[in-house]
Amino acid sequence: MTEQDQFLAFIARLCLVLLFPFSALNKIFDYQSAMAQAAQGWIPLPPSAAALLLVLGGMLEVGGPLCILFDFYRRQAALLFIFYVIATAVLFHNFWSFPFNSNEWNENFWPFLKNFGLAGGFLYIAADATMQPLRRAFSLSPR
Repeated sequence: MTEQDQFLAFIARLCLVLLFPFSALNKIFDYQSAMAQAAQGWIPLPPSAAALLLVLGGMLEVGGPLCILFDFYRRQAALLFIFYVIATAVLFHNFWSFPFNSNEWNENFWPFLKNFGLAGGFLYIAADATMQPLRRAFSLSPR
């Protein structure tokens, strides 16, 4: 892969993961809204489960992009994101519960599709990444 191809691949990965650290910040600074959304999903969650999932999701949204950008367990991070965005789509963007083309339907349908688009991008990253031995993951030598 040429240096230009590597740069373009990095920019593509950056564009894919750019929204997640900001999403984590939103969960931190607007915690009450995030908890309310978790309580109103397709499967309403008790506060303790919602808080645990918000913390785990926030950790993935901060650490996952770094892994994907810097080739540190990139495939594993991409696979976790696939699960995360699909689970989020199904649990919290249940457009099928609302009348077709109503405000609630529109507010949930488009984010649902966006999450499946993200899943496709992460699937591409997971398919493109190569599994590396643990020793290489902690190496300081150039990749």
